[in-house]
Amino acid sequence: MYLLEKLRKNKKADVTDMVTFLLLIFIIGVGLFIMVFAIDSIAEGLRTGGLNNTDEGSNAIDELEKFGTVQLQRGFMLFFVGLILSTMISSFLVRVHPIFLFLYILFLILTVFLGTYLANAYDQMRNIPLFADQLANQTLINVVFENMVPILVGVGALSLFIVFAKFSSFIGGRQQGQL
Repeated sequence: MYLLEKLRKNKKADVTDMVTFLLLIFIIGVGLFIMVFAIDSIAEGLRTGGLNNTDEGSNAIDELEKFGTVQLQRGFMLFFVGLILSTMISSFLVRVHPIFLFLYILFLILTVFLGTYLANAYDQMRNIPLFADQLANQTLINVVFENMVPILVGVGALSLFIVFAKFSSFIGGRQQGQL
């Protein structure tokens, strides 16, 4: 219990927030794609197995396909927006000395560079004929990965601005109000 309280109190944002943001989006995007592929394969197997002969069976298979195409995309977008908001909130709550501006910019460039490779990896996965049908239906996830670099630049720049907009609170190496 003491360890959990200590970890919670020492939770601070740092320059690796954008890299964490990028990696989580990629892992969740690919993970949801695997789920969509599995759900589509299961639904197709249920249809060819003759389990859609009744109205209840057909409705259940349709609901399963709807979950794979619509609900998982909405969950991804909810997670995506939540990650952006958590990055902005952590940027607002952290106090960073202005000397670390160069380090933030360097990590933002590194994140954009890594984001380019991860977006290209997703695009290559999208071009595999076996996966093309499933990924064509995942429009929201595709939009995020097609625009990964502008999203990273936008979120990173906004986070950078929020973190370093508090220049006036640092005077002489100490925060205002402190002796």
